[in-house]
Amino acid sequence: MKRLMVTILVLSAATGCFAEVLWDAQCFRDVIYKQVDGRKLTLDIYMPPGQPSAKAPVLYYVHGGGWAAGSKDKGGLPLMRPVFLQVAEKGFVCVSINYRLYKKTNGVLMRDCVTDAMDGLRFLKKNAVAYGLDPGRIVVWGDSAGGQLAQMLALADPKTFAGDEALVGYDAKPLAGISWYGPTDFTDVELFKTDLSDKDPDRFGFRITGKEGGFAEFPEAYKEMSPYYWIKKDSPPLLLMQGDADATIPYAHAPHLKKKADQIGAEVEVVVVEKAGHNWRKAGGDPEPGLEEIQRITADYAARQALE
Repeated sequence: MKRLMVTILVLSAATGCFAEVLWDAQCFRDVIYKQVDGRKLTLDIYMPPGQPSAKAPVLYYVHGGGWAAGSKDKGGLPLMRPVFLQVAEKGFVCVSINYRLYKKTNGVLMRDCVTDAMDGLRFLKKNAVAYGLDPGRIVVWGDSAGGQLAQMLALADPKTFAGDEALVGYDAKPLAGISWYGPTDFTDVELFKTDLSDKDPDRFGFRITGKEGGFAEFPEAYKEMSPYYWIKKDSPPLLLMQGDADATIPYAHAPHLKKKADQIGAEVEVVVVEKAGHNWRKAGGDPEPGLEEIQRITADYAARQALE
């Protein structure tokens, strides 16, 4: 099995990986981590420059897009590239994954996105030796919907989200997590209300249940998708970064989870970005800290967790 994997690596390896990311070191594109419903789900692996360590730490990125759009190598990834570059200089391997996306007609729900993201982690841990990874030093990170998925990876019980039978025996727990403007609790519609937007505060309900009825009819499904209900004292450390003028995922989500973490003794840090909307857009002025500082804070947090 190990010999076969090495062969796959040689055939898949490339340099100067796709224009959107401009990665000059070795990388492995479109690695299949599982198949489900006849579809191949893939991830990209970006190696650090120079001679990588035999057991490198990993930054594992999960894209946003409302659980219904986006991909591992389009959309938000150029925004993430500076973080990848910064941690790669410290010896990290960077990974970006695809997962199934919700559509009203395909039966995919938010929990399937969670399961796929966990299976991506399981795949990396299963193949850690072949890729030169340290399975005990994986930091997960995502933005928006990907931020919620990163929180779920850090906080939820992987046994609840068993996926591919070939991967289910591998632990999906990361070392730490980072969430950029990801929702923390779907059960409290007040968290989604803001003077900045007239959006339906329960607009994600159908992506959770696939049915009409909302939280009143399906409270357990809403709780299952809410990181707030999974956090425990011994959960992996988590960094929440949130704009104070975000009209898509309001700022209230970050202190909501932080308050519970403080009450139970869990390790959660919050960084508030002033005058920032979703995707760090300007909202009444230049965001503070600015984008470059946000990216530096993110990279430094990953390094602090995995290297110190």
